[in-house]
Amino acid sequence: MSQRTLSIGKLRAIQRSSTADGFLSILAVDHQDALRVVMQPDAPMSVPDADMTTFKMDAIQAMAPAISGVLLDPLYGAAQAIRAGLVNNMGLLLEMEQAGYQMEPLPLHVDILENWSVEKVKRMGGDGTKLFFYYNPADTATAEVQDAVVAALVRDCAIHDIPLYAEPIFYPHEGTSKREMVIEAARRTAALGADVLKMEFPIDVTAEPDQQVWADACAELTDTVDVPWVLLSAGVTFEQFVQQLEISCKAGASGYIAGRAVWGDGAKLPTAEARKAWLQTVGVERIQRLSDIAAEHGTPWTESYALPDIGTNWYATYGA
Repeated sequence: MSQRTLSIGKLRAIQRSSTADGFLSILAVDHQDALRVVMQPDAPMSVPDADMTTFKMDAIQAMAPAISGVLLDPLYGAAQAIRAGLVNNMGLLLEMEQAGYQMEPLPLHVDILENWSVEKVKRMGGDGTKLFFYYNPADTATAEVQDAVVAALVRDCAIHDIPLYAEPIFYPHEGTSKREMVIEAARRTAALGADVLKMEFPIDVTAEPDQQVWADACAELTDTVDVPWVLLSAGVTFEQFVQQLEISCKAGASGYIAGRAVWGDGAKLPTAEARKAWLQTVGVERIQRLSDIAAEHGTPWTESYALPDIGTNWYATYGA
């Protein structure tokens, strides 16, 4: 499989979001309603906006030494983290999708957040865009709608020379196999032009206990795409995510973008002080463990890309 050549702007952005050795160790705190549910399951919409932001800032501050980047939302996290000086030395990825649905089920069709754009991400100094979307290639009508949104975002990211981290999430459709559809979703999303894939574990581990099958599926995913992929936590327990991350990295993943598996237990605590103390102790231990796994077993994202050819006149055509 031939290597893609990474543009100079995207190269710089992914470098900023990864370790010096080329691993993506990224904390995800872009959650909106999902965070409210963890913090106050009986009355999620009663969680004040300020509490959401405080938790996100405390998580970044505590875990900064062990991560290469952070994924944030434009409502409660990104600008606030910049103002607080918490993301000066790490990559900053920004969520693009409309994600707050007042606890209603998320619609299958993805929408970009109103009044939000790739241009604004670039202007504020972001290092990447992220799009979460439901995807099952066997559901042709829905897949076509999602493809169009992804393709449009790919074009905008090319214009502004910023990478797209695409996150296709499997949903059942007419008895389709999760393994087959997750891997096909990765192939199709990469073919549309995504720069990094944020993938769920490709096996339903509750139905398939054989870890060799898990490893084979992850290796198949790696062999199917020509871009780097990282593992998302998908709300599993921390120990389950540790197991899945090690298998994924040994099979070719370049790291992780992890959220609830890392901080979910801490977010359940009743006060801001208790949550902060948990993040500074258990949270730090957890994120360091994940980063160590990525560094020991992962494949550097740099192996997926060819470097741009830089001559003395490169700037003359840059952006043309």
